[in-house]
Amino acid sequence: MTTYYVATLARYVLVDAKDVADARELGHAALHELYADTRQRVGKDVPINIKTVRPATDDEIEFQRSHDGAVAGERR
Repeated sequence: MTTYYVATLARYVLVDAKDVADARELGHAALHELYADTRQRVGKDVPINIKTVRPATDDEIEFQRSHDGAVAGERR
């Protein structure tokens, strides 16, 4: 498995996938969840227009782990 960076113009997710097609599918689902606030605010569904799918860099992976750890610490 490879960690992929999947992004729209405004948001991104990192997903573990076997290939680019799998990453696009998993990323779309994850981005759909991230856009829940936007859907609620505008009162309708918003399209998820993926602009980038590529392997994530080591720095991006480390940043995401650090962020996830900080958020988990805040929830305690």
